[in-house]
Amino acid sequence: MKVLRGKGLPVLLSLLLLSSMAIILSSSQGSQACGYTNWYLPEGFTGGNFDTYILLQNPTGDKAEASVSFMTDASVTDPVKLDLEGNSRTTIKVDDQPGLSNANVSTMVEASKGIIVERAMYFNYEGGRAGGSNSIGAFNTSRTWFLAEGYTGGTFDTYILVMNPNDVPAHIKVKFFTPKDAAAAGREMDPSDPDPAPQPEYIEQEYDIPPMRRFTIGVDGIPGLENAEVSAIVYSMAPEGSGSGEEVPGVVAERAMYFDYGGIKGGHCSIGAPYTSSTWYMAEGRTADRYDTYVLVSNPNGVPVNVKATFMVPGVEAAVEEDPEEEGDEDLDTTIVREYQLEPYERFTIPVDQIEGLESTDVSTMIESSAVEEPAEGTGSGGYYVVAERSMYFSDGVEGDGHNSIGAMGEKAYWMMAEGYTGGQFNTWILIQNPNDVDVKVRVSFMTAEGGDPIVKEYIIAARSRYTIMVDEIEGLEDAEVSTKIEVIEDGEVSATCENGVIAERAMYFMYNGIYGGHCSLGVGE
Repeated sequence: MKVLRGKGLPVLLSLLLLSSMAIILSSSQGSQACGYTNWYLPEGFTGGNFDTYILLQNPTGDKAEASVSFMTDASVTDPVKLDLEGNSRTTIKVDDQPGLSNANVSTMVEASKGIIVERAMYFNYEGGRAGGSNSIGAFNTSRTWFLAEGYTGGTFDTYILVMNPNDVPAHIKVKFFTPKDAAAAGREMDPSDPDPAPQPEYIEQEYDIPPMRRFTIGVDGIPGLENAEVSAIVYSMAPEGSGSGEEVPGVVAERAMYFDYGGIKGGHCSIGAPYTSSTWYMAEGRTADRYDTYVLVSNPNGVPVNVKATFMVPGVEAAVEEDPEEEGDEDLDTTIVREYQLEPYERFTIPVDQIEGLESTDVSTMIESSAVEEPAEGTGSGGYYVVAERSMYFSDGVEGDGHNSIGAMGEKAYWMMAEGYTGGQFNTWILIQNPNDVDVKVRVSFMTAEGGDPIVKEYIIAARSRYTIMVDEIEGLEDAEVSTKIEVIEDGEVSATCENGVIAERAMYFMYNGIYGGHCSLGVGE
């Protein structure tokens, strides 16, 4: 499907879809998007009917070097060395690496300068749940990871993947919590017990991970979680009885799900979030045709929180640089708002299709959380922060799949996406959300496997709206492996202030070796 540059492998197909993830930290790196030098991708599998690819984007004009190591349940490989041309996209097929033809595998990338890294997978899980999944990597380890989505009922299987990229063991504790409504959580009271014990606020499990290893948690097999909507928090912590001065290593966590959703069979995944936040943005979403969209919100706090969901639909058509005088209708109503209250340690689901006015549209989402009551003095201000993701399920009328992404924690002036493919039966979209009260102009640069000068386009994104770019329709990108860089521009120059930043995702739909599906990822923002 793809090519490992510098190894003489044949060029293979690549990856397509409709919706897009990353861990978005609040950092700014001057006048251009620079990327990050370290990347971690916990998920990956090459056995059976699974193919796994690592995508690397060099977003600047200078060459870079990268060292790629793969960690399995039992070992770690010698690093693969790569030379990355400036403004280029590079692909590694993990299945073709020595000793990795049938393995659970995590990936660690170390680069000489900033780059962007993603992972894509194509699969037929247990002989029927076929599709694709994709996620951005994490560019830091953390002692805490939050995962809002998860479901174990029906024919849904949920896994949490944790990698320990350290040369010392890691001890982790995982806290699982569900909806507070007993039926929604899959908890049924025993009618023969007139005085049942109260349900616990959450379920905890602990695990040990050896140095430089990948570890898998099957959530369905945990007592009390066999049939539940579930959110999780992964903590890296010192083992019981260890010395107080012992350093606790950071880990990286991700979640994968495989499902039969009303006859739609497939799978999706997402990297976790290392932090909670009071604001989350999700650029992608669709409820029209055969698409269902859900927003998942996790309250990991011991107190209730208020959640405000603002949904943004497409505004007037964005103007390209050839017609910069085209302007939108400032009175156009492109937002719908709903408010909710979440109980302590609650996982909450918003079915976007069921909201009046959003039954048949493209849609972006903004989630804002606030305290129900003023926090007690000295308890800090973050006790009402939450975590938000988005899941989508879709069908072409015969076959289907789904995809998922963590939200972004803030607007950014730059966004980068390593993955993208327009050849064969792959289609690639870039989704941009403008949550500001003013129109925003963006410059979009598309980088191919050949490197060199990117193909550049400019768009004006209407205020408080969502906008879609179909990459396949851009001249010169009709049959290409492609990475993307998005920059907010003001007065003809790239904005470094992010006064009016945006949010960007990428979505792909495909037919890969007879497998129909789709996957998405949030971009990496700076």
